[in-house]
Amino acid sequence: MQGASTSLAEMDYLACEQRCLEALAIARRRGDWSNYARVLLPLQEARRQRRMIAVEGTIRLGTTDLGEPSAQWLDRFDAGCIVLTHPHDRATSRRLHETARRASRHVEILFCDNAASAKQWTLRTFDGPESEAVIPAPPGPVLDRWLEPQGAAMRDRTAADWFLEACERIGDAVLTGVPQPSGRSGLEALEQCLVAVTDHEILHQTLGRVAREMAVGGTASE
Repeated sequence: MQGASTSLAEMDYLACEQRCLEALAIARRRGDWSNYARVLLPLQEARRQRRMIAVEGTIRLGTTDLGEPSAQWLDRFDAGCIVLTHPHDRATSRRLHETARRASRHVEILFCDNAASAKQWTLRTFDGPESEAVIPAPPGPVLDRWLEPQGAAMRDRTAADWFLEACERIGDAVLTGVPQPSGRSGLEALEQCLVAVTDHEILHQTLGRVAREMAVGGTASE
């Protein structure tokens, strides 16, 4: 965690995130729920900063005319957001997400199980628990095109605002699948939720609450 704190102070958010995940795994193996909860604080902050860097970069809402997702998509930018739509699916979304993480990019991926021309978009998770959320489609002028940070379409933050709302919608939907989480089963369910939606702040906070309750309750809470 000393390394994670240093990375956070140096604004190396991807390194901080990785070190926090390693610390979480150690705390979990030891049943050290108090420290587990503490690690979630810098992890949440690193992921929040990662997302904010991404939405300030290139944005793509809809992938109608793009071929198979590949590293070539990511070669366009170091930071950005992509919402995949038909003809792509959950599996291709997951592969692109994994490619971005391996490449240490500030890139956020969402999947909408619909054509980009649909009036309502259906957000679906592509990893972890299956969940969905419906959101009005982005405005037509920002669909199916690469929106560069300095582009006119970004001056009013339309695309970035839509993406951030979509992140919240799918995160909220995943969280509703774990009503009143508590104890080890609740903690494990919330951990899976964070696999599906890595940067949802309320998910991190709820997981921290459950871990602190386990720390107070000891083995009885496990």
